[in-house]
Amino acid sequence: MKFKKTGAAALAMLLSIGLAACGGGGGSNSDAGQSGSPSANPSASQGGAQTSDSGSNGGVAITVLNEGAVGIGVGAVTDLLPAKKKSLMADETLKPKPQEADFNYTPGNPVNPNVFPYLYQSIINDKLKSKNIALKTEDWGWGEPLIQKQTAGFLAGNMPDIIVGETQMPGFAQQGLLEPFPDDMAQYIRDNIAPAAWKPMEVDGKIYGFASQPGVNSLFWNKKLVKEAGLDPDKAPATWEELSANLRRVTEAGKGKFYGGGVYAGPNAGGYLRFGTLLVINNGGFADGQGKPTFNSDANVETVTFLRELGQYHPAGLMVNTNEGTYFDAFKKEQIAYLIDGPWRAIESASLGIDYGMAPIPLSSDGKPGNITIGAAFHSVPKSAKNKEAAFEYIKAMYSPEIQTLIADTGVRSPVLKSVAESSDYQQKHPEMYQHYLAMAGNVQGLPTFPKESSKVWQIFGDAVTKAIMTKGDVKSILDDAQQKAEASIK
Repeated sequence: MKFKKTGAAALAMLLSIGLAACGGGGGSNSDAGQSGSPSANPSASQGGAQTSDSGSNGGVAITVLNEGAVGIGVGAVTDLLPAKKKSLMADETLKPKPQEADFNYTPGNPVNPNVFPYLYQSIINDKLKSKNIALKTEDWGWGEPLIQKQTAGFLAGNMPDIIVGETQMPGFAQQGLLEPFPDDMAQYIRDNIAPAAWKPMEVDGKIYGFASQPGVNSLFWNKKLVKEAGLDPDKAPATWEELSANLRRVTEAGKGKFYGGGVYAGPNAGGYLRFGTLLVINNGGFADGQGKPTFNSDANVETVTFLRELGQYHPAGLMVNTNEGTYFDAFKKEQIAYLIDGPWRAIESASLGIDYGMAPIPLSSDGKPGNITIGAAFHSVPKSAKNKEAAFEYIKAMYSPEIQTLIADTGVRSPVLKSVAESSDYQQKHPEMYQHYLAMAGNVQGLPTFPKESSKVWQIFGDAVTKAIMTKGDVKSILDDAQQKAEASIK
């Protein structure tokens, strides 16, 4: 992709191009996205990061923004680790409650998910200490607050050494605000790492970001509800036709008590991240190679027509509810049988006692496997970072065998390092997560950033899809109108 690099005036527009991604953002297992605190260091709100160039032993101190899934607090990680361990041991509400043995991690053994952030940061901290690099963290929140603070930081030219984000990160790369990965590092990633971890952050042949445990979508279903409809609870639908037939059967069997479900299609990032996968599978999508909208392509018309069909297998209005949490609550409460979502749905369903199935997303008649990253916390080094070399050492630690084995042993997400994920041991211990790993290869995309008025353009499309699902209007005419409005917005 080729994007024109712009100056400070265009940079200010970045406030409107980032979409606050929902549904497991930053690696969280919750539906509402990453639970980063909306408040941050006062200096951060002005775009400044208090970054020291040297550590206590004459080395380098780097600052990284918090990612909720592995966050342990704000400050020097060496100081935060014992405090985090103490708080975990004292927290009686945690299930499973951490024991002393949980902190003595041995690769190849199961990991208490509550202890995962502590172990993750411990491993990275030890690896950096061996290179005389001290690690500090700051919390700038998530979603729109994070985007605003990052934009202000870019304008001020004062940023942490490593920033993190989800859907806004490709836009920062396209604007020339991020440092490209060194060539040897980029080549190693291409050769050894699943595409979902880096492909959405590739611009003009350069890699600008990496996610250690990204998600992509899979199909989940409630086996109990499927069985009540007289269907084989262990058989996944392989095609859109089979999926629609199953949804109809479940809806009929539910008689208003439960429904077939399908996919969330609300006019927001949570919807785009889910139903967008169907666009990709059906050879459609949101934008072309130059970032221009392609809302009314023939493939998209076909896909949105299919979405309208799925709408009848939901309670009225649920499929396009602007609050995505309402949709996922329906699955948790066993009110819908099928849904498309990220990998965290597996462990959450198990914790709720739901007997679930998990499989690749069904294909359209002439479709091909494809996916959209979801809950992918991309880490990048800003152009203005003070300690770029040390910052890249942090990112290298994220895809090290030690960290990737830890992710594998936790069983919540798939590792992205091929040597770990493709081992026979991992395939045997985590067959479902291995299938998720396979889905992270091939045609995996991130949500695009449009050249201008990106938030407005997204809303135009989201509203059009909602209208197509909720009315009997001609789908092509609805998408043609959205395309015309979007093109006018980016001129």
